[in-house]
Amino acid sequence: MTASTLDAELAASANRRWWNRTTIVLAVTLLLVGGFVAGIAAQQKFGEQPTATGPGGLRGQGDFTPPTAFPGGGSVGSQGRQQRPESTTGTVKLVDGTTIYLQTESGEVVTVRTDGDTAVRVPGKLTSVKAGDKVSVDGDADTNGSVTASSVTKTD
Repeated sequence: MTASTLDAELAASANRRWWNRTTIVLAVTLLLVGGFVAGIAAQQKFGEQPTATGPGGLRGQGDFTPPTAFPGGGSVGSQGRQQRPESTTGTVKLVDGTTIYLQTESGEVVTVRTDGDTAVRVPGKLTSVKAGDKVSVDGDADTNGSVTASSVTKTD
């Protein structure tokens, strides 16, 4: 056996690469498609969960509301203050019985509904609020934009 014959036989029996460029592209494509399908499955199983807001204002799952140290279910915000309902500030356009029409700085007119539980922080009673007064109203807005006031405070 000569050296050239030995080299030829060794070259013929040498391990050949099992992969090429097409194999790599197919493997990467398979990984991307698998990740996409797994992401869809995870979104369907663990996606948007309905949230319930308890009396403390914190979102919990289902009927669970974390306990609070504040009477009435208040909660502590990120800066150590008790969280309050949304606040709307503006100029009173009209007072019609227990309803106040408030114009905000942006020009939007907000209907504010008050009741016997509304805390009024103005000199006198709610009847002392007049058109032109600047007030701040704390309360939750409903779907049509009306605010049910928990408090009305004169800011002049």
